[in-house]
Amino acid sequence: MHDTLKKVWQLFTPAEQRKAVWMLLLALFMAMAETVGVISIMPFLSVLARPGVIEENPWLHALYASLGFAEPRTFIIALGLASVVLVLASSVFKTITQHLLNRFVHLLRHSISSRLIARYLAQPYEFFIHRNTAELSKSILAEVDMVMGNLIQPFSQVIVQGIVLLAMLALVFAYNPLTALAIVAVVGTLYGLIYLLVRRRLKRIGTEIVEANRQRYQTCNEALQGIRDIKITHAEAAYQQRYQQASRTQARHMAANETLSQTPLYLVEATGYTGLILIALALLLKSGDVAHVLPALGLYGFAAYRMLPAAQIMYRGFARLKFVSATLDGLYRDMSLPLPTAAPTNQPPIVPRQEIRLSGIRYAYSATLGKPVLDSFDLVIPVNTSVGIQGPSGAGKSTVMDILLGLLCPQAGTLSVDGQPVTARNLPAWQAAIGYVPQHIYIADASVAANIAFGTAADQIDMQAVQRAACAAQIHDFVMNELPQGYDTPVGDRGIRLSGGQRQRIGIARALYRDPLVLFMDEATSALDGATEAAVNEAVRALSGSKTIVVIAHREASLKDCAQVIALTPSPHGIRGDFMLKT
Repeated sequence: MHDTLKKVWQLFTPAEQRKAVWMLLLALFMAMAETVGVISIMPFLSVLARPGVIEENPWLHALYASLGFAEPRTFIIALGLASVVLVLASSVFKTITQHLLNRFVHLLRHSISSRLIARYLAQPYEFFIHRNTAELSKSILAEVDMVMGNLIQPFSQVIVQGIVLLAMLALVFAYNPLTALAIVAVVGTLYGLIYLLVRRRLKRIGTEIVEANRQRYQTCNEALQGIRDIKITHAEAAYQQRYQQASRTQARHMAANETLSQTPLYLVEATGYTGLILIALALLLKSGDVAHVLPALGLYGFAAYRMLPAAQIMYRGFARLKFVSATLDGLYRDMSLPLPTAAPTNQPPIVPRQEIRLSGIRYAYSATLGKPVLDSFDLVIPVNTSVGIQGPSGAGKSTVMDILLGLLCPQAGTLSVDGQPVTARNLPAWQAAIGYVPQHIYIADASVAANIAFGTAADQIDMQAVQRAACAAQIHDFVMNELPQGYDTPVGDRGIRLSGGQRQRIGIARALYRDPLVLFMDEATSALDGATEAAVNEAVRALSGSKTIVVIAHREASLKDCAQVIALTPSPHGIRGDFMLKT
């Protein structure tokens, strides 16, 4: 329990921790207001049952005399109205407190999910090689909600209702200590025994629901992103079965959690009603005067009306805390991911004037650390030339490209520009000078212009730069003549309304939008037809004298216009620089 609460507290920022303390103080004031409301019923019932109590009770007599009442009847009416006002005021204050608490919790949901996605996005590229994107989406969109809805929000209610419960018990204890102890013993034993019986099952189903939720997100993500292949291979039934199995498991466990959380309520309600009747009978037998029984019965009844829901909410909070502990562990782990040191902002781009160099590069993926992809690899790219990199699959072409882009950090060796090493500190300055065209272009569900100016706010898009880049990528005529809204035409989810070649040319235009001095192309023309590829190669050849261009391709035709072609050949110890140079 202590470890869980410590993890929850560490999810808060310092400002949120301070707000949490203020919420606790508000809960204390709410408990005081509840107590005053309950106490106010006693003098009203006492005078209502026997007006002579006004003369017997010094407090009531002083109040009666100081306010100048002429007869007990008007005093009874005043006490009743005062009790109503106090109870209503308590309810209003409780409503305001509850709203502030709910607002705090839901803003906390926003804060945690925003900080989680920011932490994910700050991780190095290799992090995403080993983590499924559906799992990351699940953490941001589902697990934060689960922790908030099943842990933080219920536990905040545990604190608030716990304070109310303690206030009610203190009131009953002040009136009759033995009765208060009996209430604590009976209700506490019932809830304690039930919690001990169900806590292990709650933890087990909480762990299983995390896995079921992961499978739901992954299956849904794969099915929707691979819909073309699914339709062709008629794999709909297989994916539907996978999803239904995981979804059914989640539904059963959620139902079990709700049942185990609500079960004690009915038992405790019956026990509370029975106890109230027994207390009334005992008081009647003891005093024989209903005038003494009625105020006490009103106090116990009103206190029970406040205490039993509070006790049930507290039990549900503890039960949900056990249920969601596995989800909290995963969220806490990801929120504790290290953040890289922020690079200085507004650095001027690192523009190569002479060369881009890879020296003594060694890189091995974490799954195969003993088998490096590159080992003692050297490469020199002269400025304002076009260099082609060719080789079979597994030769390390994409790894070389990712290192040049700064996405992967080699275990040994350096990437340098004109002798200046590219480090984590100046990496943004290097990436500001480059454009990149991947083999598989990501197309957002937005307009053509927004996809070319990817990452730029809509009101800041430079349409002249968009059209210039589109012309260079040989897609301007298609956009203006074939699309109904020109550059404002939406392209659909993942560019579904475009052909593969059109998506690829938008990717090329995207890389050229900021007019970079260095252009990296990774199988950028693989999806183009022969005529379009020839046009793009002509554009690349035209840029060759003014930009540094590095092209990765399998087909020799894609590299024929490069000034230099490097053929990578794999070896048992990785690429060691034993490449051929063609001019």
